[in-house]
Formats: sequence, structure tokens, C-alpha cells
Amino acid sequence: MEQSALIDIGLPVAVFIIMAGIGMTLAPTDFQRVALRPKALIWGIVAALLLLPVVGLSLAMLMGLPPEIAVGLVVIAACPIGTTSSLFSYLARGDLALSIALSAVGSLVAIATLPLFANFAIERFDYGDARISLPVLRTIGMMIALILFPVALGMGIRHKATAFAARAEKLVGAFGIVVLVVLIVGIGISVYDRWVEILVAAGPAVLALVFCGIALGLFGSRLLGLTAAEAMTVTLSITIRNAAIGMVLAITMMHSPEIAVPPALFGLLMYAAGFALVPYGRRTIRSTLEEPGRPSTGAA
Repeated sequence: MEQSALIDIGLPVAVFIIMAGIGMTLAPTDFQRVALRPKALIWGIVAALLLLPVVGLSLAMLMGLPPEIAVGLVVIAACPIGTTSSLFSYLARGDLALSIALSAVGSLVAIATLPLFANFAIERFDYGDARISLPVLRTIGMMIALILFPVALGMGIRHKATAFAARAEKLVGAFGIVVLVVLIVGIGISVYDRWVEILVAAGPAVLALVFCGIALGLFGSRLLGLTAAEAMTVTLSITIRNAAIGMVLAITMMHSPEIAVPPALFGLLMYAAGFALVPYGRRTIRSTLEEPGRPSTGAA
């Protein structure tokens, strides 16, 4: 379960490049719009970092999971929103400014909520007396390095060199797809010798969590009256989580490879779900934009 060089080095570099490219599609007015319509941001944070962990706890209890798998399920449900959710939002023509705001604010909120839910699960499922805490400065530094700084850099490039930014932005989608495919293959190879164990022990529960996250995002956003672009962005933010943090917590802080099983499997399934949501999002958002009087809030 040790992270490979692909995850440790290649993914952060690729995410930096992708986020810089996404920044080239944004202007300050995009974030002003998010601030003027905070409902989607608030709902996304609540759904991703409070409601989904509760769903994870409920699934673990209803399915009678072994303690280590139950704790792992809650850990991945409470993990921060993944930075690559912005890439999927870009591919699905979602609301990029909202996606980045969700990742940034969610990373800060998860510093408190992830240990809270993880420790509650440890006590609820009687998994020893381990206690965990997130490295606050490291988490904030990671958020700045992989989200805020490259996006600001991309926005600066757009402001100073609009023509170059327009050309470079067109390459982001293709590059992002290649990165995601390589990532999926790399994760699959890293756990190939434990596929049977992973699927039998945690497969049904993790699959149920993925579907619950998608349903929570789509139906909850519809009930709140969000736009199609906002709804898709929130759904992707709930679905795409920072599984690497879950695995690191399980292995280095809780010393349990078994707890790392649900985050590892979720890390595979969430990308499959993300790819499945992209064409649905593009089709849904396109159809709403074609309706007269509907505002455009996503990527072009």
C-alpha cells in the first residue's frame, strides 16, 4: 500500500500544471459571482464534509462491516475534496470558480472534521485506542501549493498574456485526461496483488458510498435550486476525494494497512464515477444553457 513515485512526485506536478491551466480560464469576476451566490459553496461543504461522513457511518453500521473496514470507510468519506475534482468540473463544463473555492475552503474545514469523524469511528467500532490528527501546517501548505498558487499563476498569465492563455487552455483538457488515465493504471498496479481481498472486504460498502455521494450531490442540489453547472460541480466535489490522505492516515498515523483498503478502493472507483459524470454533465449543462433566459455559469 506504499505510495509509488507516480503518486508522490508525478501527480502533484501534474496537478500543479492542470490547476495553472484551469486558472487561465478564470477571472476575478468568477469568484465574485461565487461570493454573491454562496448557497452552492455552503451546500457543497456541508454535503462533502459533514453529510457524506454520516452516510459512511450509517453504511458501516447497516452492513455490519469489520471494525478496520468500517473505520476506513468513514475516513475516506471524511477526507478533503480532491484537487482533481476541478479537472473533472472543467471537463464536465461545470463551475470552475465554485470547484476551486470548494477545494480550498474544504481543505481547511477538513482539518477539523476529518479527525473528528475518524476518532468517533474508532470509538464507535471499538478499534483500539488510536487517536489521529492532521498535520495542520502541512495540509495548509499542500492546499496553497497545489490549488491556490497555480490557479493564481494561471489567472496572472491570462491577465498579462490573454492570447497565450487561450491557446494553452485548450491543451488542459487533453493533458488532464492523460494524467487521470495514467493515475488509474498506476493505482491499479500498486494494489493488483490484493484485488480479491479488497473487493470482498470493502467493495460493496465503498461502491455504495460512491453512489450515495452522487445521489446526495445531484438530488440535494436540485432541491436547493442550484444551476446545472453548480449541481454538477458540487456532485463531483462530493465524489472526488483526496484518497491519498486517507491512505496516509491509515498507514502512517493509525498503522493499519487494513484501514487503508477502503480509501484505496475508493480512489479507483471515484475516478470511474468522475469519468461517467463528465458526459452527463456536459449534456445536462448544454441543454440548460440552450434554454432562453438561463445564465451561463460553467466553462465554455
